[in-house]
Amino acid sequence: MSEAADHPAVRSHRQVVERLWTVPVLDLCADELPAPDGSTVLSAESRTGAVLLRWLKVLPSGTRVMALDSSGPMLDEARERIDESEHRRIFFVKQRINALSYADGVFDGVVCLHGMVSRRQAREGMSELWRVVAPGGRLVACFPLAGSFPEFYDMMEEALRALGLTNALGRMSDLKSNLLEENAVARLLDGAPAEVTYNELTWEVAFGSGREFLYSPLVQETFFPHWVGAIRASDREKVLRYIGDAIDTYWRDRTLDTSLQAALVVADKT
Repeated sequence: MSEAADHPAVRSHRQVVERLWTVPVLDLCADELPAPDGSTVLSAESRTGAVLLRWLKVLPSGTRVMALDSSGPMLDEARERIDESEHRRIFFVKQRINALSYADGVFDGVVCLHGMVSRRQAREGMSELWRVVAPGGRLVACFPLAGSFPEFYDMMEEALRALGLTNALGRMSDLKSNLLEENAVARLLDGAPAEVTYNELTWEVAFGSGREFLYSPLVQETFFPHWVGAIRASDREKVLRYIGDAIDTYWRDRTLDTSLQAALVVADKT
């Protein structure tokens, strides 16, 4: 096992997030991935390389790839997973999508399937990603929607009421409103010179216990920071313990089957 693969965040991403999020999204958008020949494309928030591995199957051999991620260990793992014969045309760069160092209109294809959860992240990220797409190029982006894991919100409300923390209900509602809904995604490229299609994606996921759900790397990477932001630090442990126990009680002897909702945006710059 490589040093990168042994990094906790890398390991959990490959074992959980790829399986529950990245692979289902790639399966649903594979036909939309841009495949320009003899140019340069951008893989933003590449994580541990699953997007690159799938994209390389359709990219012509003459196309170069800039692979970005904000995590060095993630990039190291992505580099390890790519066949050495492809390394000559892939450049791995540690960089965040909300402050890209590239000039306007330099990429004929841009793909970003991770890293944009809140409205602010989506607004800033899409602004930068769209800026670097060349005329005639394509942007493919995916966002988890606030309607994901619908059972959680009932559990959270029950916990806050049972523990006498009803003052947090308003904060919970405010934080949820900062997450993306389909109508907010549809406005991200309003006014841009583009042909845009939007698709809402839904698929089922399962968790074996309340703790597995709450501390799933997928949940931690997406909604968890927004959920717990509604609760004072001194109250978080007891609230999360209540929710975990409630899930285990209501779903005793069976898995918590819930759903993920995502918005897929495919935009061709005119």
